[in-house]
Amino acid sequence: MLDQYNASSAGITLRYPTGYASPITALVPGTYIKIDTPTTDPTYAAYYGQIKDVSASYGIPYVGGVGNADYLDIMVEGFFATASRMAGQGYAMTANTVDNQLLAMFAQTDISVISSFSPNMAATTLNSTWGDWLNSVMVTINGRLVDSVNVDSIEIKGPYNSSTCTVAFSDTANNATNQVYDQANFSAYSDNFYTQVSVDPESFSAQTVTKAGATVPYRTYTVNTLSASTGQATDQANFLLSQYGTQKFALTSVSCLAEAQKSFKLDRMGVALFAYLVGSRVSVVFRGTTYYSIIEGVTVTATPESSRYTYYLSGQDLNNYLILNNTVFGTLDYNKLGY
Repeated sequence: MLDQYNASSAGITLRYPTGYASPITALVPGTYIKIDTPTTDPTYAAYYGQIKDVSASYGIPYVGGVGNADYLDIMVEGFFATASRMAGQGYAMTANTVDNQLLAMFAQTDISVISSFSPNMAATTLNSTWGDWLNSVMVTINGRLVDSVNVDSIEIKGPYNSSTCTVAFSDTANNATNQVYDQANFSAYSDNFYTQVSVDPESFSAQTVTKAGATVPYRTYTVNTLSASTGQATDQANFLLSQYGTQKFALTSVSCLAEAQKSFKLDRMGVALFAYLVGSRVSVVFRGTTYYSIIEGVTVTATPESSRYTYYLSGQDLNNYLILNNTVFGTLDYNKLGY
């Protein structure tokens, strides 16, 4: 959960029997790629990206302009990769809300980044890339990055703006509201346990908080942010310590076979888009107990015969925001106020 974001990606291998005689000229870096999934909505696409690289392997025999053993490999990447290659060239970003700073980014890069959460951010100078700056925004707001929502489009989700999947995961139920999984993993979350947090804003002094009763040496998490004030940095440090100051053992992933589903919902789980699964709340029934989790990422491996969807999860306890009128995240004296 505390890792920085990389661009989304895809790899496609397909037969290319007439490609040598009649190559597809658009298969070059930068060409837009859309990947569909089996859905009843013909306008729905699971993924948008751009070609990163293309390679062809030619086999034998080659007869009459046809090579039945010829294959094409296409590497695709999300639009966050484009932002990560764009140098900031010393751009002076003025102090403003996230929304206004993202508008300034669009004016400089032509990459649209939408935000559903817009706190104040400090001024900074972009001496690295726009992708690095976006990662700094993510850690400052504890947000999530949804790559390739549409062509040349990225979305930032605030920590309190999660969608809720109307379809659940289950180890037994298999119907229109439950997708059955065949593998579940739990972890001790050792990389998400700290007894001291230090938030170091670029424009202000570092703010450090320590868990009551913790002993030296501390397990210290240090994060560089674009906090707009020392007060905002202190609030963030206290919030992070409240989330990561206790050791957890929680669900980290579930994996499902597409062809095992009686009613296929794996590509959306009841939310609007495949990309919107990132940051969405989902329930998982495991051996009679319901676990509430946040989807942090998804991988899909697919062949004409079989497809597998694996969802990487973080536990409810590590997303412990107080959201009013929410049955899971709205418990007084348990859920934590944001900052």
